[in-house]
Order: sequence, then C-alpha cells, then structure tokens
Amino acid sequence: MKRFYLWSTVAFACYAVIVILYFLKGDLFQIPMALVGSVADPNTFMTHAEIAKAETLSRIHSLTFFLSAPLQMGVTVALFGIAVSFRQLAEKVFRASFLQMFLFVVLFTLVMDVLFLPIDVFLFKIDQAYGISNETPIIFLKDYVKTFLIDIVGTIIMVGIFRWISKWSPKRWWVWLWLISIPLILFVTFIQPVVLDPLFNQFQPLQNQELKTQILDLAAKSHIPTDQVYEVNMSERTNAINAYVNGIGGNARIVLWDTILNKLQPDEILTVMAHEMGHYVERHIYWGIAYGVALSLVGFWLAFHAYRLILKRWGSLWGMRGERDLAALPILLLLISLMSFLSSPAQNAFSRVIEHRADIYAMQMTGDGDAAIRAFQHIAKENLSPVTQPKLVQWFRGSHPTIEERIVYFERFKK
Repeated sequence: MKRFYLWSTVAFACYAVIVILYFLKGDLFQIPMALVGSVADPNTFMTHAEIAKAETLSRIHSLTFFLSAPLQMGVTVALFGIAVSFRQLAEKVFRASFLQMFLFVVLFTLVMDVLFLPIDVFLFKIDQAYGISNETPIIFLKDYVKTFLIDIVGTIIMVGIFRWISKWSPKRWWVWLWLISIPLILFVTFIQPVVLDPLFNQFQPLQNQELKTQILDLAAKSHIPTDQVYEVNMSERTNAINAYVNGIGGNARIVLWDTILNKLQPDEILTVMAHEMGHYVERHIYWGIAYGVALSLVGFWLAFHAYRLILKRWGSLWGMRGERDLAALPILLLLISLMSFLSSPAQNAFSRVIEHRADIYAMQMTGDGDAAIRAFQHIAKENLSPVTQPKLVQWFRGSHPTIEERIVYFERFKK
C-alpha cells in the first residue's frame, strides 16, 4: 500500500508540472486570423489591460480546476484510514445506526471541506484582486456555512437511502438507487428557485416597469405563461453580469442579476432574455435532466462494479468490513468524483448544443444581431472572459459556446 501511495504522489507531481506549464506558458487565446479586427476580436472592444486580466484570470481558474479535481480524489483515498477511525468513534458514541451515520457523514464532510477550504479562499481572493468579486469575508463565510449545511442534509439523505436499498437488494442496489435519484432530481429542481436560491440572495419583482413590460411581451410571443420577472441583488457579490431561467412547472422563474440591469442597454437585455426564454420554450431543462439521468444510469452501474471490486481487493487492508460499512462510503465519493470529472466533456458538449439552440431562438424572436453582439462584448468585458478558450478547457469546463463563436453566429445572422 505504501508503494501505491508513493507512485500516486509521483504521478500527480508529473501531471501537475505538465498542467502548470500548459496553462501558465501556453499560447491559449489566439483568435483565427480571419477574425482579427472583426466584432469578435477583443481588441476592438476591450483594452489591452482588460484582455490581459481576462486571460490571466482564466488561466488561474482553469489551472485550479485541473489540479484540484485529481487532488480531491487523492485526498479521498488518503483519508480511507481516517474514515475507519470515524466509524469506530461513531459506533462508540451512538448505538442507533442512523445517529452513527449522521456523525460519520458530518465528520468526514467537515474534514474534506476544511482541507479544501484554502482553495476556495484562494479563488475568493483572486476574484477580489481582479475586481470580479465584491464579496466580503462575512458574506463568503455565510455562503460557505450554508452550502456546507445543505451538502450535509443532501448527503445524509442519499447515504440513508443507499444503506437501506443495499440491505434490501444487495445485488441490484445500483438500479434502485438510480430510479430513486430521478424524482429526487426533479424535486430539487422544482424547489430550487423558491427554497434554495433565496437562502443566498434576495429576489424581488423587476422594478423597471418599462423593461418588465417589454420582457413580458416577449414572453407572451413565446407562449410562456408568466406575469412576473425577478431581479436578484448579485451586485453585493460580483461585478459580473448574467440572467437565467430555472425551475420547472409552476416554480419556473425568469431572473436577471441587478448587474445586468445596470450595465446593459434594454435592447441588449432583451436579446439575453430571449435566449433564456428559448431554454424554457424548447424545454432544455427537461432535456438536460433526461440527459443527466441517462448518463447517471451508466455511472451507477460502473460505480456498483468498481465499488465491489475495490472492496474485495483492498477493503480489508484499510479495515473496511463490507459494502454497507460507513467507512467504505469514501470509496463511493471517490468513484463519483472520478466519473463526474471524466463525464464532463459529454455533459458540456450537450450543454453547448442547447445553448446554441437558445441563441438561434433569441435571433428568431428579436431579429437583433447588433444588440446580441454588443451584449456579448459587454459580457466579455464585465466578466473578464476571454472570447475564446483552448479545446481542453472547452471540453472539461465549457458549458457554453465561446463568446467568439456566439458573436460570429450573431454576425452571420445579421448578414
């Protein structure tokens, strides 16, 4: 086992060197020569300082992502022994299996969060230094605690279901767990706009009545049954701009950040809102859920067999007693992290397709390619987003087409 840890450390070190050289030294943001001087060229709407800041910030975030993902997996493996100690402590403190599970989940989640807190603080400080974040340490800490508590509740529910299902159907628990996950995902998506989101931000009806009327007129043309548009006070957290539609059924909401209201012109906002309405009209939320559920079926099957294999070959070396042992749960966490990372390209590819579909819908509804171009030029400028990204970043982090691709599409639409 010591040899395994040694070679894993060496492999990660080599990987880290390659990733660092790629993101810090690579020429990553060159646009095609055919676009130089065009509306998609950042030099035509951003200063050299803004372009440099955007590219540097992107390098830092991408580097952090590609280093922290495998690091989290490695730390999870390193904590297998600690997990056994936590299980032993839980069994000493409580006799009831639910309370044992509760204490174990809280302790292990707390340790993982504390170990990776420096990365979150680092990104918080970076975003502050680059002028993207307005968060105070108090707001950051409050959000962190709220997220931790929500994660605890969700993890306890899923672990409780897993332990019950695996006892009832030890050879088919992966199928039942997958089936149960579907209504859970739908439930969380349904309550998110009215229960979860308000825990972090204040929502209110859009105050600009003229703009509200224009947006609702656009919604009526799209046959969207709503009489309300919301704005959210994101300016206390960020200078970035955004808008979105989330939720399903009667809880679906059209939401604009107050930053976008302050920084974009009404015609630019309308093209952004038409894009978001495209998601609603074409039921992209449901398609996204269906796609995720289909991928998760494969994931649950793979996790089931990998979990059993790992426990059979190495479980006893770590002091684990079987599939329902609390101490074995970090193996599932490891497998979920690994499959989430490896499936990112497939998830992002699907997301980019529906985002482009929403752009097409926006142009069909507004016919205003000029306003869309100006909107995305502002988005690049205000969000410090490079107009293009290297393929590797697009595969693993690119849930949207690049700003360059979107502006080029809007320019073609004009012509």
